[in-house]
Amino acid sequence: MKIVALRTHVLRHQLEDRFQSAFSTFTDRWACLVEVECDDGTIGWGECLGPSTANAAVVQAMAPLVVGRDPLEIEPIWLELYNQFRDQGQRGLTITAISGIDIALWDIAGKHFGVPVHVLLGGAFRKQIPAYATGGFRPVGRDRRAALEEETAGYIAEGFAATKIKIGFGVEEDAEVIAAVRAAIGPEAALM
Repeated sequence: MKIVALRTHVLRHQLEDRFQSAFSTFTDRWACLVEVECDDGTIGWGECLGPSTANAAVVQAMAPLVVGRDPLEIEPIWLELYNQFRDQGQRGLTITAISGIDIALWDIAGKHFGVPVHVLLGGAFRKQIPAYATGGFRPVGRDRRAALEEETAGYIAEGFAATKIKIGFGVEEDAEVIAAVRAAIGPEAALM
């Protein structure tokens, strides 16, 4: 099996309802997906964290080092990409671009061997992992307290035992919102 193509797909969605974290206002959401195709038709998918168009450019710069390789050589491919690009940065875009390719290669390996990736990595340490709902951003143009009470109570009603909210908007505002959310989700739910 050989890699015959490496493609990137930059997805973008304009948000109807903008929101904020402590450092940014989000007007749209972006994602950079990495598609690795093999000569037997197997396709693996990965995703790069961070700025999508920049990640797509770095992934494409890495493509000549990946195409033609055996996709099951996951570690050698990772090390070659890292070594070839480390002078451009040992974190940030270099690593996020490699991670998208790496995830796609693990996807291919799982499909090739017909097992979940956790089996390829040596087995599962647990059978269940508690999940939490993430969100809790500061909505633009809406009352933050009321919006977060509704949002986080909805997560608990859906069966989550914990929820995450964003803070960093000032001690007074954060304390008020934390207290309101705590009241909305009840004392048993975890607030992160």
